[in-house]
Amino acid sequence: MTFSEQIVYAMFRPSKYKEMLELRKSRFVLFVIVLMLALGIVRVAVPTAAMITGFGGFENLFINKMAPMEYKDNKLSIEDKFEMSLGSYKVIVDTEEAKVADEKMRRRGGYLAFGSEYVTIAYNSGGSVSRYQEIRLDGLLAEGFNNESLKNMIPFIYSYIVMSFIISCLGYFLKYALLSLIFGIFVNSINKTMDIGLSKGEVFKLCFYGQTLGIIISNFNMALGFLPAGIVSGICVVISINIISTGIFTMVKTKQP
Repeated sequence: MTFSEQIVYAMFRPSKYKEMLELRKSRFVLFVIVLMLALGIVRVAVPTAAMITGFGGFENLFINKMAPMEYKDNKLSIEDKFEMSLGSYKVIVDTEEAKVADEKMRRRGGYLAFGSEYVTIAYNSGGSVSRYQEIRLDGLLAEGFNNESLKNMIPFIYSYIVMSFIISCLGYFLKYALLSLIFGIFVNSINKTMDIGLSKGEVFKLCFYGQTLGIIISNFNMALGFLPAGIVSGICVVISINIISTGIFTMVKTKQP
């Protein structure tokens, strides 16, 4: 069975799951890695690359688009207020006050807001701003920190982006591994009742394979924003349950004399 067949069968041919469970463990591990990397590319890498391309790269952003900024005498100052979206967070640099006021974080979502003396990590949940942490800038920025200093940090910014990509992929795996364990409770009961003979590892693999189509649909929808994410995710759970059920009951039928 080729790798491409493995992907197609996982999405559309649950009757082939018995054959897929007989593949070497390394084939399943490779399948999971490729699937999680694909999610990371769609959900993280592509939007991040589009964002960076949109402002012409970080050097252009810090030197040409951002107003002159400097940290001096324990206070940050910037000539004009600066705002940008960075993934799911919005970055604000507004040094009119020591802390950025709630009314300047009007839109729903997370915020990283720099005032003259504090950086605030906050979230607007639809009209109400929750401030999770406020950190004094004198513990973060060196005297004389400016736009050129930001430019020198670009390699570290790219390292952070790569690390975020890896962490996101691991997060996707943990999410769908947990769902596989939950679905596995149902499959294990059938496995024991019908004496199919699947090990716990094989049940986990079957449930992971069964989620493939739902994983792809829900994450591509989230990336492209076609339909409300909650509705699509619910539909995909139903799709996954149906595929997993078909896979396990196909094994039941083939076991019967």
